[in-house]
Amino acid sequence: MGWMDQTITAAEAPPFEFSGGALCLDFVNTLGDRPRCAHDRLGEFSDLLRWAGEAEILDAPLQTRLAGRAARRPTEAREVFGRAIALREDLYRIFSAFAAGRRPGRRELRALNDVLAEALPHLHVEEGDEGFRWTWSGAASRLDRVLWPVVRSAADLITSPETSLLRECASGTCSWLFVDRSRTHRRRWCDMKTCGNRAKARRHYERRKKTPA
Repeated sequence: MGWMDQTITAAEAPPFEFSGGALCLDFVNTLGDRPRCAHDRLGEFSDLLRWAGEAEILDAPLQTRLAGRAARRPTEAREVFGRAIALREDLYRIFSAFAAGRRPGRRELRALNDVLAEALPHLHVEEGDEGFRWTWSGAASRLDRVLWPVVRSAADLITSPETSLLRECASGTCSWLFVDRSRTHRRRWCDMKTCGNRAKARRHYERRKKTPA
């Protein structure tokens, strides 16, 4: 998917892609090509903050504030980052099971519920300029605040009828997940411009090899 090399700086890194159809799936899709795990876009806590900014779950001031806290508390940042990666893989196992027509494992569901239990006490309703909205309290002082919208998204998806529309990319070198909201529900690729086009090119090449000159 044109992933960045780990030596590329954050300023030079390409933007994250958001084609999953749900925030939790976009989080899972920061790693591709499972089980080889060759294309991980999250290498450290700063990458997690950058993803959250691009996903619009952190505004710029809060992103800067959390980056400062992480710099002052590197051990805490590493611990939260480790939890984030563990959560990402638990979510992958949950939603890839749905995509394959299986029930997710109990251990992964317990892990999700553990993080959800930490997140939900911070969720409340507040009034804004355009009406009422969900928001998170304690957001400026908690590095794990990045995970709260992710687990809420995961819980919303698991309890919705759209679990029947979960798909895993048909490419042999991609493990991205997505909600298939196409009219026919026969979408096969995470993105037709990338995996879909590569598959078409590969089929064309194979046909040309078999065709006599």
